[in-house]
Amino acid sequence: MNANVHGKMIYSSRKKMWHSITEPSDKDMSAEEVLDGENFQGGFSIYLRPAKLLLNGEEQETGSLGIVRGASPYDKNEICLGFCSDRFHPLQPREVCRAFDTNVLQPAETMGFLGHGEDMFISWKMPSCDVVTVDGKDPIELFGIVRTGFDTLKGTRLFTSVFRPVCSNTINMAEGWAKSNTDGAGRGNIWKGKAVNKNLLRDLGYWMAHVQGTAEREVTLLQNFFGKLAQTPIKNDEEAKAILVSAYPERENVSGYYPVQLRDAKNEDTLDYNQRQEAIRNGIFALFSGAGTAITPDYWGMLNSTSEYFCHYLPSKRPIAESVMFGPRQKNMMAMVEVLNKIVK
Repeated sequence: MNANVHGKMIYSSRKKMWHSITEPSDKDMSAEEVLDGENFQGGFSIYLRPAKLLLNGEEQETGSLGIVRGASPYDKNEICLGFCSDRFHPLQPREVCRAFDTNVLQPAETMGFLGHGEDMFISWKMPSCDVVTVDGKDPIELFGIVRTGFDTLKGTRLFTSVFRPVCSNTINMAEGWAKSNTDGAGRGNIWKGKAVNKNLLRDLGYWMAHVQGTAEREVTLLQNFFGKLAQTPIKNDEEAKAILVSAYPERENVSGYYPVQLRDAKNEDTLDYNQRQEAIRNGIFALFSGAGTAITPDYWGMLNSTSEYFCHYLPSKRPIAESVMFGPRQKNMMAMVEVLNKIVK
């Protein structure tokens, strides 16, 4: 599995990461301390340079600007991340770190650069909460996350999530959870901005301070959601199977509407898809029915059964690293979250 980390520019506070690219830190560190540490070595800078085009044997400026990632500790070659107009004002990695340290006033939990360095994230721990179940209390951690893209595509996003990012897959999973759990009142996606905003860094700082300042409310909202799951019993097998069908439905066979030459292939594709969906439903149901780890007979237990299945049981051609879901796994996990969220609202 490819973590898509830029060199060794990945940091984790105290907890070991599945990919083991670097060892976790045994002490709290600010984001700028991480940036200046041995694995990040000060990071890199982002530049804007005139884009040129060869016309009639001569190079001429086009009026556009190239977005250039300067030499990094792991790639001495400069990289063009894309093109923009003079309205684009890219943030610098060090600026993001300083804004985080100044406004959040918490140590970095994880931090990383992905790909060629075009994607950066910093996470921090927010107050945790407990979900009360029939078997006691399950602790739930909530993370605040700022994710910045240095090209023209991604912008800067601020969100909260229950997933701790340590690679490309887990940051995408964290943002996917935020998208599925945004209520417009402080949970999930909080804020996003583009580099055409001259006040982007200032606004990011304001929003980070706001998120941390209202962390207790964030946790209350999250606890309410998971609490509803834990307090909503699943009365019988039929109800459990109905939830699974809603989350992982079969696809209608429309091969009869296809040209004769394509019908067999479409029919085979539909049958194969439906068999995979059935296997997912059966796998989760088996865990929910008793084969899972400390599964409770409620919506919370259904969510935990789903997580356990996709993290540890779903067949894969690649090794499944603990607690890491990627590609279709992430999408499938979010499908269950969305179904349960709609029911308990």
